[in-house]
Amino acid sequence: KKLEGGFELKGNADGIESGLLGFIGSDKAVDKTTWFNFDRLTFKTGSAELDMDKSKDQLTNMFEILKAFPKVGLKVGGYTDNTGKEEENMKLSQQRAETVVNALVGMGTDKSRLSPEGYGSQHPVCPANDTEECKAKNRRIAVRVTAK
Repeated sequence: KKLEGGFELKGNADGIESGLLGFIGSDKAVDKTTWFNFDRLTFKTGSAELDMDKSKDQLTNMFEILKAFPKVGLKVGGYTDNTGKEEENMKLSQQRAETVVNALVGMGTDKSRLSPEGYGSQHPVCPANDTEECKAKNRRIAVRVTAK
């Protein structure tokens, strides 16, 4: 998919970029329930440090989408699985959301367009949270559009 400025998005055709662009280009109103999960962001275990080798393409895509749609604002949500103390999970999820915001700001996005928030193990996409696969789905970064 090519953006208006000519940038060609790299990655999965059905990744976060596709869902986000579909929402931005639609008549759907901004709401608090429509979230889009990053599918190629990776953090070092137990840390808020991004693995840039694996994450750079998707962060670049998000930056370019924000550049192409200058009125769009995003809430960046960080989530963990239910392993460990919730207080630590809240802190880690907040730090990870802030790391993503800082990466996008470092590329040139105006910080006022981005709002990070950590949710810890709240709002699991896999409520059982009882297998490694299920827990991996719950450890995520997601965005929702706050303005378009």
